[in-house]
Amino acid sequence: MSSDQSPPQERARDELEPEREARTPSDERIALPQWRYAPDAWRWVRRLDSRSARRVLRIRSARVLSAGMRARILALGIPTDVLETTLRGIRAPDQWADKWIETAQRYLGDYRRQASSKNPVEAAQARRLAALSYHVAQLLEFDDDRTIRMCRAAAASLFAQAQPFMYPQARRIHVPWRAAELPAYVLTPGPQTRPTGLVVLLNGANTSKEETFSWAGMFLRVGLTVLALDGPGTGEATSLPGRGYEDDDILDGIFDLPRQEPMIDSAQLSVVGVSLGGNQAIRCAAYDRRILCAVAVTPPYDPARWLHRASPLLLAQFDSLADDPELDLWEQADRFSLHDVARDVRCPVLIFGGARDLVVPPSESELLATRLGALGTLAWYPSGGHCLYAELPSWTAEAATWVTSVAAAKGIEMQTSGMADPVLIAAMAREQLEESTALGDDPYGDEDEDAAYPIDHDDDDLGASARLIERHRDDDA
Repeated sequence: MSSDQSPPQERARDELEPEREARTPSDERIALPQWRYAPDAWRWVRRLDSRSARRVLRIRSARVLSAGMRARILALGIPTDVLETTLRGIRAPDQWADKWIETAQRYLGDYRRQASSKNPVEAAQARRLAALSYHVAQLLEFDDDRTIRMCRAAAASLFAQAQPFMYPQARRIHVPWRAAELPAYVLTPGPQTRPTGLVVLLNGANTSKEETFSWAGMFLRVGLTVLALDGPGTGEATSLPGRGYEDDDILDGIFDLPRQEPMIDSAQLSVVGVSLGGNQAIRCAAYDRRILCAVAVTPPYDPARWLHRASPLLLAQFDSLADDPELDLWEQADRFSLHDVARDVRCPVLIFGGARDLVVPPSESELLATRLGALGTLAWYPSGGHCLYAELPSWTAEAATWVTSVAAAKGIEMQTSGMADPVLIAAMAREQLEESTALGDDPYGDEDEDAAYPIDHDDDDLGASARLIERHRDDDA
């Protein structure tokens, strides 16, 4: 299937961004803060193919890596000096995997030395870093399936061996899914005296449970159990067909967990997905009425709308998800559209958008929030990139606040009226989130916007107004 075909005329759009007007409660029109260089950056991204990447790397090495990608690797726990040394040695795209595999091998050498010295914790730490280096090695590998599979298998195996020493509160399990099983880790918040809510982390196309594992801290802090899962086609589940748009039943086996895990409250199960996992989280929320709430981080909403402007490298990755050679790229992309799916969602949804996202247009988060209407809440990061890797502590804290607020609001509604109106619950949770984001300094680093406003679109087909959440700046700070 060729990725250079033109999209159908009715789906081609010249603008990446929708109307950016919103209204304050007093009906005053405002504009969402945008990145002024976004049009130029997207034009540059469209020209970023393997040839141009090779030219840039030959001159400057992989130290030109974006701040978001650096933040992603550092969030794994890989030291800054190791990151810089490895990047400095990468002078061509096909060297990415090789250099990171070399880094993994150095950590394995350290593991053997620590094990010989009878230092089990230090040995486990070196083994964990080797696992995560293997994971990084496959992030920018698009052509060699054998290398991708080898790196994913090595990352999963080494991490599993280090886990009992590094994360004794975690347990490795397998979740039934159709005729297969999905590998996962369950992380508990500590000694439990009663069942707790469960947050399921749905990964994107090249993330894995070993990576999302490191995002669990904020959820554990508020007393939630976390399930880090390898979705079909990712991580250890690479061999399983993974198309995303057909995997909305992925939670079926998870809802059966309380039978083996009595300290999990199945009535308080929430899904948190990043990128393509965010798209899947919305599908799960539409498919399964048992879900308490959903969180989607920079999710694609209607890929056929903008794929013709995406990087050739992204097109190649998206093309790998294709399962029908008779359909062109845009017909395949159309299967991931959430336009019709979103109307079936009946639970509160928090969407995170980043104005500097160069993988999925920021407008996708806005369109999804608006399509969800009163159930949708948009948390906007004017300086955020794809998946908000540089803002991980901030968005995971806000997501944890959202999940606990929805649970509390639902409990109050059930006690007072015996019914749980999801629109009212979303409004109550949004109010709690607004109050929490009004505390402390502005983490967005944007001093021009400091209020929360509803997004109101005139098109009735888009439903009622969604809400935009931004942190209030502490003027006394």
